[in-house]
Amino acid sequence: MNTLNAEIVDDVRRVARKVGRRELSRSEYVQHGRFSLYQIYDGGHTWEQYCKAAGVATRRKEPVPEEVYFSRLKGAVETLGRFPKVSERKRFGLNFSKRRYPTLKVFIDRAAQLGIVVSPNQQVGRTVTCDEASPAMDTWHESTQATPARDHPVPPIPGRTGRKKWERTGVGGFPYAPQDELGVAALFAVLCAQGKLAGHEWEILELRGGKGIDATCYDHAEHKEIRVELKHRLSKAGWNHKVEDLDYVVCWENRWPDFPKPVIVLRNMLSVRDS
Repeated sequence: MNTLNAEIVDDVRRVARKVGRRELSRSEYVQHGRFSLYQIYDGGHTWEQYCKAAGVATRRKEPVPEEVYFSRLKGAVETLGRFPKVSERKRFGLNFSKRRYPTLKVFIDRAAQLGIVVSPNQQVGRTVTCDEASPAMDTWHESTQATPARDHPVPPIPGRTGRKKWERTGVGGFPYAPQDELGVAALFAVLCAQGKLAGHEWEILELRGGKGIDATCYDHAEHKEIRVELKHRLSKAGWNHKVEDLDYVVCWENRWPDFPKPVIVLRNMLSVRDS
């Protein structure tokens, strides 16, 4: 196992001092810390290991989030050029409990069902086990092409609604313009899944509600993790974050033209028209 990241250890210690306690939960760290859960669990490390190294007690043992296991699976496939074998689970940090997934094959099938990886059956056209060492599996690769949306008419505006303005986005899966931040989050997810986010090759690793930055994404073009704040309308009056805590803002409308970080305005990149 790789050594612990010293910067993360120092940051865990810093957050514990900030909250004024000698014990710290993972959720508290995510709220105040500089690093994401993906970075903490990278290399098979655990939250408990980082707390121990920082001299901080964990408030309770918290399970590794499912999205972290999915990210590890993708990393294993990129490294091996095939799906990992059962004997390689520990090497790639895929040591989830049997209560969560009874076998590695069940876990891989679930990842394929969610579109995180491409099913081996779809790739080679036959049933393949995770432990089968075949030439077809050696040449396995993860598809980077988004599944195209089905061609069908735009659904009608709901019959019972108090909403007055209904603009069309031209986006399959989210045909009408968002009216709030929740709608922006949904549209953002659809555009990421379809690979249509203004030339950005992003995948969403984590979405959060409440305090903190809204989204953690992976930028495939830059090969790094980024933090993205989502806003329906970006303005100085509605801003409540430290700018240094994020990399991008994604919004529907921008009323802060000199915002100090890159801003993606969804309204400007789509062919919006009145219904």
